[in-house]
Amino acid sequence: ATVAKHTAHSCFYFAAFHETKKFAPKGTSRFQQICWDLLSGFVAGCAAATANNPFDVVKTRQQVVAASALSSHAAGQEFACGPTSVASVAMELVRRDGWAGLYKGYIAKVARLGPGSALIFCTYEQVMSLFH
Repeated sequence: ATVAKHTAHSCFYFAAFHETKKFAPKGTSRFQQICWDLLSGFVAGCAAATANNPFDVVKTRQQVVAASALSSHAAGQEFACGPTSVASVAMELVRRDGWAGLYKGYIAKVARLGPGSALIFCTYEQVMSLFH
């Protein structure tokens, strides 16, 4: 689940950034470039969060099941007899909570990744522009 999570994240993250930047008008001012970098980074973060959240939820559930071996882990005990493979965990989540179950924690993730990615990409683009 971890490999799938990071693969989905990276694919959507960079693709969304570059595709959004294509909408930026040519010959813009530095301020407009910064605005486009911030917007493109925000879109990239939201796209990455949307793509990787189901894998993140499955990964977290797998970790909780693994922790069920510890008698002191209360949350682990609830899922002690749960499935362990990526596919079976995902199917159990959908059966139990519907498709929305794969998007638990989504709002918090977007609230962090959207603005964070906007700042990361904008900073990167502005620093790189100093070398051109």
